[in-house]
Amino acid sequence: MSYNFLIIGGDRRLSILAKKLLKDGNKVETYGNEVENIKEIENLEELEENNSEIVISSIPLSKDGKNVYMPLSNKSITIEKLKKISNGKKLITGNEILNDEATTILNTIPTAEGAIQIAMEETTYTLSDCKVLVLGFGRVGKILCDRLKGIAKEVYCEARKEKDLAWIEAYGYKPIPLEKLKENICKMDVVFNTIPYKILDKHTLILMSNETLIVDLASTPGGVDYDVAEKLGIKAILASALPGKVAPDTTSEFLKKFIYNEIEK
Repeated sequence: MSYNFLIIGGDRRLSILAKKLLKDGNKVETYGNEVENIKEIENLEELEENNSEIVISSIPLSKDGKNVYMPLSNKSITIEKLKKISNGKKLITGNEILNDEATTILNTIPTAEGAIQIAMEETTYTLSDCKVLVLGFGRVGKILCDRLKGIAKEVYCEARKEKDLAWIEAYGYKPIPLEKLKENICKMDVVFNTIPYKILDKHTLILMSNETLIVDLASTPGGVDYDVAEKLGIKAILASALPGKVAPDTTSEFLKKFIYNEIEK
């Protein structure tokens, strides 16, 4: 069975998704995301007259809480307008996708690989000579530790819960309880943060070597006091939303699977 899709905004993940949906025999149109061989709707008036059955919007849905995220276009549309246009249609937004457990878990793979790629590009030494620390043992932290284990000299992981610390040790990583973070962070060559609050504040940063690289994977604004890091000469890179940057093709395949599952419910 084929469907009529309308993709509004989004990054390269949705551009590639549009091609995949078209290849599957669906009708696909876009607004705010021009894709070769797919009709791009030119204005809001035409958008209002669109007869699509399923509307897909960006990941994340918005960066400012008002307008749909459209990094590949000069066009714009408010979230309220998106809702009106989607009235009576199936609307699938980035927020729904981000809240899907299976898709979120699969997205940790390109996130972890992208983080390691950044660390390799931004250091002048090999990770096989490094002590690396992962802050947080959630979905991303687990996959990142797993990928680092075969690369880095020593893999440390910070966690608050006793259960997580036990799992960290069981997997062969070196556990660091949160209360012992400050006394250990000075030993690290690379720190990967997955915790979505400012865990690397001025009191922690001041204990770090200015040769340590920080790769911050937390959502914007991240988990680092960037002003303090800059003053201390510590390189800190905010690397949120990595799946769409480092592996848009793989990620779009996850999205396609999620969308078909949603339609068939």
